[in-house]
Amino acid sequence: MTAKTESSLFKFFKNTIIYFAGTILSRIISFLLLPLYTSYINPEDYGYYDLSITYVTIVTFSLFFDIWVTTMRFMYEKNEDEWKWKVSQSGFTIFACSFLLLSVIGIIVYLFFDIQYLWLIICYALTITLTNMFLYIARGYKKNVEYTVSGVLNTFIYILSNILMIVILKMDFSSLYISSIFGHLIQLIYLEYKVRIVKNLFKTKVDFGFIKNMFLYSLPLSINSISYWLLTSFNKIIVQNVLSIEYNGYYAIGYKFGSALSLITNSFTLAWQDLSFSRSADDKSNGQYYSLACDKYLSFLGIGACILIPSFNILFDFFIHESYYPAKATIPMFIIVAILSSYSTFIGNIFYAIKDTKSIFYSMIVSSMVNLITCYPLIKILGINGANIAIAFSFIINILIRAKILNKRINFKLNNKGVIGYTILVIITSIVFSTDNIVINLVWLFFNIIIAFLTLRNDIKTLLYELKRKLRALK
Repeated sequence: MTAKTESSLFKFFKNTIIYFAGTILSRIISFLLLPLYTSYINPEDYGYYDLSITYVTIVTFSLFFDIWVTTMRFMYEKNEDEWKWKVSQSGFTIFACSFLLLSVIGIIVYLFFDIQYLWLIICYALTITLTNMFLYIARGYKKNVEYTVSGVLNTFIYILSNILMIVILKMDFSSLYISSIFGHLIQLIYLEYKVRIVKNLFKTKVDFGFIKNMFLYSLPLSINSISYWLLTSFNKIIVQNVLSIEYNGYYAIGYKFGSALSLITNSFTLAWQDLSFSRSADDKSNGQYYSLACDKYLSFLGIGACILIPSFNILFDFFIHESYYPAKATIPMFIIVAILSSYSTFIGNIFYAIKDTKSIFYSMIVSSMVNLITCYPLIKILGINGANIAIAFSFIINILIRAKILNKRINFKLNNKGVIGYTILVIITSIVFSTDNIVINLVWLFFNIIIAFLTLRNDIKTLLYELKRKLRALK
C-alpha cells in the first residue's frame, strides 16, 4: 500500500469518526429509544407516523432535486471563499424556490384535507429540508466539527423532548413530530451562528447562468431520488394496503433494526463522499482506487451484518415490547437489504465524483421498476419479508448495472470472490438467527467477531500506523 493510499485511509477514518460522532451517533441514540416508543406507542400509531414520514420523503425528493448534494459537490471543486459563496448562494436560490413551493402545497393540503396531525407533518417537512441544506453547505465549507456538534445538539433536544412529552406529559405519537421539529430548529440556529451560512449568501452577485447549470445538473437527481423512494419506501404503502397499518408498525420496527447497519455505514459513506468528491474526475488511477475502496467497504458490510444479526436475536426480547414481537422474524431480511442499499449508495457516489448523474438515473429507474413489479405479489405471499425480498432483488440489479458501467468507464472491478464469500456467511447467519436459540446465536456471534478481527487486522494496523505518524508530526 502506497504512502498516498495510507494517508487517504487515515483521512477516511478520521472523517468517519467525525461523522459518526455527529450524525450516526445521534441516530444510534435515537435507536436506543425504541423501548420507549414500543412501550408507550401502539403498532397502529407508530405505523401511521412511519407512513407519514414516507410520504414526506417522496414529496421532498420530488421538489428539491437533491440540491444539497449538488451544492456540496460544486463547493468542493475550489477552495476559494468567493467560489464557495457563489455555489452556496446559487444552490440556496434553487432550494428557496422548492421550499416556497412545498409551503404552498402544505397550506393547500391543510385547507382542503382532514389528515391527522397534518400541520405537524408539514412543519417536520419544512424543518428537515432546511436542515439538510444547512448541513451539506457546512460540509461544503469543510466545517465538519460544527456539523458534528449540531447533530449532537439535535439529538439531545430530541431525546429530552420525547422523554418529557411521552413519559411525563403522557402525550401520544404527535410528540415524535414535535421533538424532531425542536431538534432541527436548534441545529439550524447553531449552524448559522458558527458557519454563517445565510450571511455568506449575500457576499456575491447572483449568477443566473450558474444557477441554471446547477439546476440542470440536479434535475436527473430528482427523478433518481423518486426512483430511490419507489425502490426503498413504496413497499410500505403496499404493506398497508395488502396487510394493515398495524403491519406498518411492525415494518417500521424491523426497519429500525436493519437501519442499525446503515447508521454505522452512513458515517463511512459521508467520509467517502469527502474523499471521492475531492478527486479529479479524470484521474487515471480512479478505477483501482475506487475498486479497492468498495472492496474494503464490502468487507465491513459483510462482517458488520454477521455480527448484528445474532446480536439482535439476543437483544430483541429485552429491548422491544411484546406487542411488536412479529417484527423479530423480519430482522435478517432488513439487514440484508441494508447491506445492498449501503453498497449501492457507496458505488453511486463514484458517479457523483466523476459527474455522471445519468448513469445513476438509469440504474435507479431500472431497479425501481423491478421492485414495483415484484413487491405486490411477494407481499401477498410472504408478508413483510416479501417486501424485503423484492427490494433486495432490485438492489442486486442496481449494483450489477452500476458495476458494469463503471467497469467500462474507469475499469472498476467487483471482488467476485468476496461477494460470494460474504453472501454464504450472511445466509448461514440468517439460518442461525431463525433457530431463535440464544446460546447458538451467542456462539455464532463470537465466531463472527473472530472472523472480523482476522479480516480487518491489516486495515487496523495501517490505521494505527498512520495515527502514530500523525501524532509524531504534531510533536
